[in-house]
Amino acid sequence: MTTPNNSMALSSDLNNFIYGVSRRNFQNAPDLTKIGITLLKSFPAARDAVLEYFAMVFHDAVNVYINQMDYEADPSATGSMESVSMIGPELCNLGDAWAPFIGPWCIKLIMDIATTKANLPNALLQSTEPVRVLLDITTQNLTLLNSEERAKCIDMMLDCRACSWAVGWVGRAEPALVAPRALALGADAARAVLAHLANHPPALLHVRAALLDLFHEAIREDSVAEKKRDVIPYLLNLASKSDIVLKALIQDIDNTLTDEVVDRLCTICAYQRYSGAWEGVGPATLVPLLQRSDVHCFLLLLKHAQRNLFCRQLLEYLLQKLEFESLFPDQPLQLLTSAAEEIHILRDKLLDGNQLEQYSIARVLILVCYNQPSEFVSTISYLLQYSRDDKTLALLVRIISGTITMHVPNDSPDINMDTERYQEYITTGVEYGLRDAMISDTQIKKCFVEGTVPEDQKTYLHFYCLNIIKLLRWEATGRVSHLRTRPISRAAGTALPALGAALREYAALLRARPAATTATLPDMPTCHALAQVLDRIDLTGTVTPPPSVEAIIKVVQATVKYFFRCLHEEDIMQKMTGVQTACRLLRKLCLPGKLARAVALRELLETAALREDELFGSRPVVPDTVPPRDWTDDDLLVHLNQKHGPITQLTQSHTSVFHAGIIGKGVRKTSERSDDTIPPILTTNNELLMGALMACMDGNSGVVEGATSISLLLVELVSPDVMYNGLPWPDEDFTKQVSIERELYMRGAVERCAVARAALRRVARARPALCLASALLRASAATLLHRLRAHLDRHTQSAEVARELAALTELLATMTLGQLLPHPLAHMLELAPELTASETVQVLRDCLWNYTRDHVPSPALFTCDASGLHWRDPATCKPPSQYTDTLRIIIQKRIAKLGHLYPIMFLNLEADTN
Repeated sequence: MTTPNNSMALSSDLNNFIYGVSRRNFQNAPDLTKIGITLLKSFPAARDAVLEYFAMVFHDAVNVYINQMDYEADPSATGSMESVSMIGPELCNLGDAWAPFIGPWCIKLIMDIATTKANLPNALLQSTEPVRVLLDITTQNLTLLNSEERAKCIDMMLDCRACSWAVGWVGRAEPALVAPRALALGADAARAVLAHLANHPPALLHVRAALLDLFHEAIREDSVAEKKRDVIPYLLNLASKSDIVLKALIQDIDNTLTDEVVDRLCTICAYQRYSGAWEGVGPATLVPLLQRSDVHCFLLLLKHAQRNLFCRQLLEYLLQKLEFESLFPDQPLQLLTSAAEEIHILRDKLLDGNQLEQYSIARVLILVCYNQPSEFVSTISYLLQYSRDDKTLALLVRIISGTITMHVPNDSPDINMDTERYQEYITTGVEYGLRDAMISDTQIKKCFVEGTVPEDQKTYLHFYCLNIIKLLRWEATGRVSHLRTRPISRAAGTALPALGAALREYAALLRARPAATTATLPDMPTCHALAQVLDRIDLTGTVTPPPSVEAIIKVVQATVKYFFRCLHEEDIMQKMTGVQTACRLLRKLCLPGKLARAVALRELLETAALREDELFGSRPVVPDTVPPRDWTDDDLLVHLNQKHGPITQLTQSHTSVFHAGIIGKGVRKTSERSDDTIPPILTTNNELLMGALMACMDGNSGVVEGATSISLLLVELVSPDVMYNGLPWPDEDFTKQVSIERELYMRGAVERCAVARAALRRVARARPALCLASALLRASAATLLHRLRAHLDRHTQSAEVARELAALTELLATMTLGQLLPHPLAHMLELAPELTASETVQVLRDCLWNYTRDHVPSPALFTCDASGLHWRDPATCKPPSQYTDTLRIIIQKRIAKLGHLYPIMFLNLEADTN
């Protein structure tokens, strides 16, 4: 029951409200707004009047907001804006009972404002504060209505063409109601509504559901609703005008356009294509839609183009349109942008697709690579790793050439500029492919975990190398026009250091090989492939710039490591093929400069003599030693000496040396292999090593220079210090008193190392170079002289004397081959087997040692002829008689057995003397 005071207050408010509204003055709008809100809550009968006044306030506020410059001097302008800020929260909080009144009122007001301001841009109208408040009131009250009332409100808004933007805004709260009703409008009206609805991402789901319902209803098989077939042209028309419709249609399109749906659609198209509504359905309409779609639509088109003529024609039109519009692109094409974002899908399809798919994808990849150089690099890297046949490699060549020459005629001078600009990208792609292939080899693969590895499985780096080799072969033939600029050769030449590092890593015996990866596969096939790639790279500088010295040295070191890995090969054919490849590489690498030759020779000799000595039959420094774990306590020297007798073991007693052995290990056990023989040098591996050494030299001058380096390296590796490494031979007594221990060590080191002896033989062929190894020859001669003198004739049949004679024969053969012993001293090699120990000592001292002491072996003794060969003129190097008389006397004393050598050695010499 209303009290008199409340009645009087209500009457006063009502009178003030009516009086204020009648004056049409918005200066007191905030006061009237407060009165109106009070009347709205306490006097419902005044609802229409109050809401009408509020509408006037909103209209005025919109005008003020739009024309702010005109209202800056009007103090009443801020009144309506202040009133709007008060009305909004109050109308939003009136509750469920007021929603059926407030909602329609807001919608009508929005429609009036939109119609009145139809000449203004929608963006400007939406940005005004009054309109935003009004939209918020509408959205809040719509959520309080039931579904039927909300539908009526939405229909009211859809009937007004001017407020499509409001439908899209309000439809964010009810997209399930707005989307299907918007699609029931014409294409233009629906586009306007859905364009605003697209700003709300969750609405896409409801738009898609409405579109699919409409589409499936249209293609449903019945005989009643034939007019529904016109829905398909409508949807295409709408998609051409609305991005949200196109986005909703192409989302998850593989599940939408299944094979059954496509077959049904083709049937409908064939039946309806002559009708009026279907006149616009054709390539001219579909190609722009496909250009705005994503890569999944393109792949779906490829799938159906194989068996559908229209799809195949549409595909060709699309590709031509893409290529044409890429000439002068106004803006990025959505299809190409999507292809770049999901390029991995296209690359995978390029590997296993049919011919039409592969060639079509290659054309798209050319456009993508042309616009985005980073994708050009990654595409080259990917295809070099994963191509498994010539067809995909040919597509790689097509992509490279198409990207470089795109839009440039073949006879244009600009093609050279584009080629140089893209060559750097190709080089980067080759380097990235190498890096990624090596990384892929260390990644765990499912087939290794499941144990389903195919027999012909290769490492990723191996496949990469095979692809590079095939491309280099195509370039070498000159029959592939796209490779006439030799881009792969130039790229591989630039990537020479990286390829050398890869060969060095894979040729290493010790490297990381994670389980369940391709790194656990055999190394040598990959090493062979890498070596073939390096072998095919031009290092002369005619095709590519000459590599740096650092790159050459890295590749030389890797090639040497690969050479020794090849010597471990069991298959003789693979071994010989790998060694030949390594020798060709060394020859190419050492040809340009001396530094590479010096590095190669040092690496070969050091590795063969110190690290891979077992390959060449060399023996360790301490032979026939048995590890301590193989000895028992009973075998120890101290226990054996204690068992020898009960007497106390005294220092220097004869009983303390009966059981000589290795201290701490016991008696030295006899090896099955006799240590009295010198390791042979005529082995396969030795010959291959000598071939590798000779491959590092070129021409006569190169051979002499290389042999000189080998000679110096041998002295460096064998000699324990730098003393007495010169060319002169000292007196015999000096070696016996001063340097005998050094000579014994050097001779033992040379004899145990078959590589050193074989290298000496090879050095002797380049005659001046052997002079620089005088220290090694002198050590062998000095030890032979003293040892043979100790044995004399009573030990003629011992194994040790036989070994000494074999060493003597090798020394004489080497010096004779190097022309260090002139005629007739060169024939000591033939006499040596027939001499006794005392005669051998006498010949060594009087003929060999005294001659070389007085005639120092020096490179200056050799002359170089016109052909570049070095030799000693026999006419100018005849030895005096004091160096040959010993040989003459021995032969005369044993004329019956050695007489056939006398005329050969001395008759010509005597004739020349006379």
